[in-house]
Amino acid sequence: MKYATVSIFFTAFIFLSCEKTVVLDLNQVVSKIVIEGLVTDQPGYQFVKVTRTAGFYESGATPRITDATVLVEDNLGNQYSYDHNPDSSGYYFPSVPFIGEIGRTYTLTVTVNGETYRAADKLYDVTPIDSLQYRINPDEEDDPKEPKKFYEVLLFANEPQATSDYYLFKFYRNDSLKIYNPSDIYFSDDKALGEEINGVPSPVYYAPADSARVEMYSLSRTGFVFYSDLFNLINNDGGMFSPPPANSRTNLSNGALGFFQVSAIAIAGVRIAD
Repeated sequence: MKYATVSIFFTAFIFLSCEKTVVLDLNQVVSKIVIEGLVTDQPGYQFVKVTRTAGFYESGATPRITDATVLVEDNLGNQYSYDHNPDSSGYYFPSVPFIGEIGRTYTLTVTVNGETYRAADKLYDVTPIDSLQYRINPDEEDDPKEPKKFYEVLLFANEPQATSDYYLFKFYRNDSLKIYNPSDIYFSDDKALGEEINGVPSPVYYAPADSARVEMYSLSRTGFVFYSDLFNLINNDGGMFSPPPANSRTNLSNGALGFFQVSAIAIAGVRIAD
Protein backbone atom coordinates (compact mmCIF):
# COMPACT_ATOMS: atom_id res chain seq x y z
CA MET A 1 0.00 0.00 0.00
CA LYS A 2 1.35 3.45 -0.90
CA TYR A 3 0.94 6.75 0.77
CA ALA A 4 1.95 10.21 -0.29
CA THR A 5 3.36 13.10 1.69
CA VAL A 6 4.36 16.51 0.43
CA SER A 7 6.59 19.20 1.88
CA ILE A 8 7.39 22.44 0.06
CA PHE A 9 10.45 24.40 1.01
CA PHE A 10 11.16 28.02 0.11
CA THR A 11 14.77 29.18 0.40
CA ALA A 12 15.81 32.83 0.33
CA PHE A 13 19.22 33.73 -1.06
CA ILE A 14 21.00 36.93 -0.07
CA PHE A 15 23.89 38.14 -2.20
CA LEU A 16 26.33 40.92 -1.22
CA SER A 17 24.12 41.83 1.75
CA CYS A 18 21.52 43.29 -0.63
CA GLU A 19 17.85 42.44 -0.32
CA LYS A 20 15.26 42.97 -3.01
CA THR A 21 11.65 41.88 -3.02
CA VAL A 22 10.66 40.24 -6.29
CA VAL A 23 6.99 39.73 -7.12
CA LEU A 24 6.49 37.17 -9.84
CA ASP A 25 4.10 38.07 -12.61
CA LEU A 26 1.83 35.06 -12.56
CA ASN A 27 -1.30 36.72 -13.92
CA GLN A 28 -0.62 35.23 -17.34
CA VAL A 29 -1.57 31.75 -16.03
CA VAL A 30 -5.08 30.98 -17.24
CA SER A 31 -7.51 29.82 -14.55
CA LYS A 32 -8.67 26.25 -15.11
CA ILE A 33 -11.78 24.32 -14.19
CA VAL A 34 -11.32 21.63 -11.52
CA ILE A 35 -13.88 18.82 -11.41
CA GLU A 36 -14.06 16.10 -8.77
CA GLY A 37 -16.78 13.51 -9.19
CA LEU A 38 -17.73 10.18 -7.64
CA VAL A 39 -20.29 7.50 -8.55
CA THR A 40 -20.44 4.35 -6.41
CA ASP A 41 -22.63 1.34 -5.77
CA GLN A 42 -23.54 2.74 -2.34
CA PRO A 43 -26.33 5.22 -1.55
CA GLY A 44 -25.33 8.71 -0.53
CA TYR A 45 -21.85 8.78 -2.06
CA GLN A 46 -22.66 10.36 -5.43
CA PHE A 47 -21.44 13.95 -5.91
CA VAL A 48 -19.67 16.33 -8.28
CA LYS A 49 -17.60 19.30 -7.11
CA VAL A 50 -16.80 22.12 -9.54
CA THR A 51 -14.23 24.81 -8.73
CA ARG A 52 -11.70 27.00 -10.48
CA THR A 53 -7.96 27.25 -9.85
CA ALA A 54 -6.88 30.30 -7.84
CA GLY A 55 -4.08 32.74 -8.56
CA PHE A 56 -0.65 32.16 -6.99
CA TYR A 57 -1.04 35.02 -4.51
CA GLU A 58 -4.69 34.34 -3.65
CA SER A 59 -5.50 32.82 -0.27
CA GLY A 60 -8.52 31.02 1.12
CA ALA A 61 -10.80 28.54 -0.60
CA THR A 62 -10.60 28.07 -4.35
CA PRO A 63 -13.37 29.83 -6.30
CA ARG A 64 -16.50 27.69 -6.32
CA ILE A 65 -18.69 27.40 -9.42
CA THR A 66 -22.37 27.35 -8.50
CA ASP A 67 -24.08 27.69 -11.90
CA ALA A 68 -22.73 24.68 -13.80
CA THR A 69 -24.94 22.16 -15.60
CA VAL A 70 -24.07 18.66 -14.41
CA LEU A 71 -25.29 15.40 -15.93
CA VAL A 72 -24.28 11.74 -15.49
CA GLU A 73 -25.32 9.08 -18.01
CA ASP A 74 -24.64 5.34 -18.06
CA ASN A 75 -23.98 3.20 -21.12
CA LEU A 76 -27.61 2.03 -21.16
CA GLY A 77 -28.86 5.59 -21.64
CA ASN A 78 -30.04 6.27 -18.09
CA GLN A 79 -29.51 9.94 -17.24
CA TYR A 80 -29.11 11.56 -13.83
CA SER A 81 -29.19 15.34 -13.48
CA TYR A 82 -27.42 17.04 -10.57
CA ASP A 83 -28.42 20.16 -8.64
CA HIS A 84 -26.13 22.59 -6.86
CA ASN A 85 -26.40 22.47 -3.08
CA PRO A 86 -26.40 26.02 -1.65
CA ASP A 87 -25.31 24.67 1.75
CA SER A 88 -22.17 23.11 0.21
CA SER A 89 -20.86 25.67 -2.25
CA GLY A 90 -19.50 24.09 -5.41
CA TYR A 91 -21.03 20.68 -4.70
CA TYR A 92 -23.71 19.11 -6.89
CA PHE A 93 -25.84 16.12 -5.89
CA PRO A 94 -28.27 13.95 -7.89
CA SER A 95 -31.74 15.42 -8.23
CA VAL A 96 -33.06 11.88 -7.74
CA PRO A 97 -30.80 9.58 -5.67
CA PHE A 98 -29.31 6.60 -7.51
CA ILE A 99 -26.55 4.03 -7.11
CA GLY A 100 -24.09 2.78 -9.68
CA GLU A 101 -24.18 -0.77 -10.99
CA ILE A 102 -21.24 -3.13 -11.48
CA GLY A 103 -20.07 -3.35 -15.10
CA ARG A 104 -21.64 -0.13 -16.31
CA THR A 105 -19.71 2.83 -17.70
CA TYR A 106 -20.72 6.28 -16.49
CA THR A 107 -20.12 9.50 -18.41
CA LEU A 108 -20.03 12.87 -16.68
CA THR A 109 -20.85 16.07 -18.60
CA VAL A 110 -20.26 19.45 -16.96
CA THR A 111 -21.02 22.72 -18.75
CA VAL A 112 -19.65 26.02 -17.42
CA ASN A 113 -20.13 29.31 -19.30
CA GLY A 114 -20.72 27.51 -22.58
CA GLU A 115 -17.66 25.26 -22.21
CA THR A 116 -18.28 21.51 -21.92
CA TYR A 117 -16.11 19.02 -20.02
CA ARG A 118 -16.59 15.25 -20.18
CA ALA A 119 -15.18 12.16 -18.51
CA ALA A 120 -16.05 8.46 -18.43
CA ASP A 121 -15.14 5.68 -16.03
CA LYS A 122 -16.25 2.06 -15.53
CA LEU A 123 -17.60 0.60 -12.30
CA TYR A 124 -15.57 -2.50 -11.46
CA ASP A 125 -16.41 -4.95 -8.70
CA VAL A 126 -14.50 -4.82 -5.42
CA THR A 127 -13.34 -7.77 -3.34
CA PRO A 128 -15.25 -7.99 -0.04
CA ILE A 129 -13.50 -7.35 3.26
CA ASP A 130 -13.61 -10.59 5.24
CA SER A 131 -12.89 -9.04 8.62
CA LEU A 132 -11.10 -6.37 10.60
CA GLN A 133 -9.01 -7.07 13.68
CA TYR A 134 -6.89 -4.81 15.84
CA ARG A 135 -3.72 -4.94 17.88
CA ILE A 136 -1.35 -2.63 19.76
CA ASN A 137 1.48 -1.20 17.69
CA PRO A 138 4.47 -1.28 20.11
CA ASP A 139 6.35 1.59 18.46
CA GLU A 140 3.28 3.80 18.49
CA GLU A 141 2.54 2.84 22.09
CA ASP A 142 6.04 3.97 23.12
CA ASP A 143 5.72 7.31 21.34
CA PRO A 144 2.13 7.95 20.18
CA LYS A 145 1.50 10.73 17.70
CA GLU A 146 -1.86 11.26 19.41
CA PRO A 147 -2.49 10.52 23.11
CA LYS A 148 -3.69 6.95 23.80
CA LYS A 149 -4.04 6.17 20.09
CA PHE A 150 -1.74 3.20 19.47
CA TYR A 151 -4.06 0.46 18.16
CA GLU A 152 -3.80 -0.40 14.47
CA VAL A 153 -6.55 -2.13 12.52
CA LEU A 154 -5.72 -5.19 10.41
CA LEU A 155 -7.51 -5.85 7.11
CA PHE A 156 -8.25 -9.40 5.95
CA ALA A 157 -9.59 -10.28 2.47
CA ASN A 158 -9.10 -12.61 -0.49
CA GLU A 159 -7.98 -10.83 -3.65
CA PRO A 160 -8.86 -12.53 -6.97
CA GLN A 161 -5.65 -12.81 -8.99
CA ALA A 162 -7.34 -13.78 -12.27
CA THR A 163 -8.02 -10.11 -13.02
CA SER A 164 -5.94 -6.94 -12.69
CA ASP A 165 -7.48 -4.95 -9.86
CA TYR A 166 -6.77 -1.57 -8.30
CA TYR A 167 -7.91 -0.13 -4.98
CA LEU A 168 -8.18 3.08 -2.99
CA PHE A 169 -8.48 2.88 0.81
CA LYS A 170 -10.07 5.28 3.29
CA PHE A 171 -9.84 4.99 7.07
CA TYR A 172 -12.33 6.46 9.53
CA ARG A 173 -12.13 7.01 13.27
CA ASN A 174 -15.49 7.60 14.97
CA ASP A 175 -17.02 8.38 11.55
CA SER A 176 -14.37 11.00 10.68
CA LEU A 177 -12.06 10.42 7.73
CA LYS A 178 -8.46 10.20 8.97
CA ILE A 179 -5.00 10.21 7.41
CA TYR A 180 -1.66 9.76 9.12
CA ASN A 181 0.01 12.70 7.37
CA PRO A 182 -1.73 15.73 5.79
CA SER A 183 -1.04 14.67 2.21
CA ASP A 184 -1.41 10.89 2.46
CA ILE A 185 -3.06 8.82 -0.26
CA TYR A 186 -3.63 5.10 0.32
CA PHE A 187 -3.90 3.07 -2.87
CA SER A 188 -2.57 -0.18 -4.28
CA ASP A 189 -2.76 -2.69 -7.11
CA ASP A 190 -3.43 -6.38 -6.56
CA LYS A 191 0.21 -7.33 -7.19
CA ALA A 192 1.28 -5.40 -4.10
CA LEU A 193 -1.54 -6.86 -2.01
CA GLY A 194 -1.22 -10.48 -3.10
CA GLU A 195 -3.94 -13.12 -3.17
CA GLU A 196 -4.26 -13.42 0.61
CA ILE A 197 -4.61 -10.06 2.34
CA ASN A 198 -3.66 -11.33 5.77
CA GLY A 199 -3.65 -8.50 8.24
CA VAL A 200 -2.59 -5.42 6.26
CA PRO A 201 -2.18 -2.78 9.00
CA SER A 202 -3.92 0.58 8.88
CA PRO A 203 -1.80 3.76 8.78
CA VAL A 204 -4.25 5.35 11.24
CA TYR A 205 -4.20 4.57 14.96
CA TYR A 206 -7.06 4.22 17.41
CA ALA A 207 -7.69 4.47 21.16
CA PRO A 208 -9.79 2.15 23.31
CA ALA A 209 -13.53 2.72 22.69
CA ASP A 210 -12.85 4.21 19.26
CA SER A 211 -14.86 2.85 16.32
CA ALA A 212 -12.86 2.09 13.18
CA ARG A 213 -14.21 1.85 9.66
CA VAL A 214 -12.36 0.91 6.47
CA GLU A 215 -13.65 1.63 2.98
CA MET A 216 -12.06 -0.19 0.04
CA TYR A 217 -12.82 1.38 -3.37
CA SER A 218 -12.38 -0.37 -6.71
CA LEU A 219 -10.47 1.71 -9.26
CA SER A 220 -10.23 1.49 -13.01
CA ARG A 221 -6.76 1.41 -14.54
CA THR A 222 -7.27 5.09 -15.40
CA GLY A 223 -8.05 5.86 -11.76
CA PHE A 224 -4.96 4.02 -10.58
CA VAL A 225 -2.81 6.03 -13.00
CA PHE A 226 -4.35 9.28 -11.72
CA TYR A 227 -3.49 8.47 -8.10
CA SER A 228 -0.04 7.21 -9.10
CA ASP A 229 0.66 10.49 -10.88
CA LEU A 230 -0.62 12.42 -7.88
CA PHE A 231 1.61 10.39 -5.56
CA ASN A 232 4.65 11.12 -7.72
CA LEU A 233 3.78 14.80 -8.02
CA ILE A 234 3.50 15.50 -4.32
CA ASN A 235 6.60 13.43 -3.57
CA ASN A 236 8.72 15.24 -6.16
CA ASP A 237 11.61 16.78 -4.20
CA GLY A 238 12.64 19.08 -7.05
CA GLY A 239 16.13 17.58 -7.17
CA MET A 240 18.43 17.29 -10.16
CA PHE A 241 17.15 13.84 -11.08
CA SER A 242 13.47 14.51 -10.39
CA PRO A 243 11.14 14.83 -13.38
CA PRO A 244 9.57 18.23 -14.01
CA PRO A 245 6.25 18.70 -12.19
CA ALA A 246 3.20 17.79 -14.25
CA ASN A 247 -0.53 17.55 -13.59
CA SER A 248 -1.94 14.09 -12.98
CA ARG A 249 -3.26 12.38 -16.06
CA THR A 250 -7.03 12.62 -15.96
CA ASN A 251 -10.11 11.30 -17.76
CA LEU A 252 -11.54 14.83 -18.06
CA SER A 253 -11.59 16.55 -21.43
CA ASN A 254 -11.09 20.16 -22.55
CA GLY A 255 -8.18 20.87 -20.21
CA ALA A 256 -10.07 20.41 -16.94
CA LEU A 257 -8.16 19.25 -13.86
CA GLY A 258 -9.35 16.67 -11.35
CA PHE A 259 -10.88 13.24 -11.89
CA PHE A 260 -14.24 11.52 -12.30
CA GLN A 261 -14.09 8.30 -10.27
CA VAL A 262 -16.51 5.38 -10.50
CA SER A 263 -16.13 2.73 -7.79
CA ALA A 264 -17.69 -0.14 -5.93
CA ILE A 265 -17.06 0.06 -2.18
CA ALA A 266 -16.47 -2.67 0.40
CA ILE A 267 -17.05 -1.42 3.95
CA ALA A 268 -16.19 -2.98 7.30
CA GLY A 269 -16.01 -1.69 10.85
CA VAL A 270 -14.81 -2.71 14.29
CA ARG A 271 -14.86 -1.15 17.76
CA ILE A 272 -11.68 -1.11 19.82
CA ALA A 273 -12.48 -2.72 23.17
CA ASP A 274 -12.14 -0.62 26.34
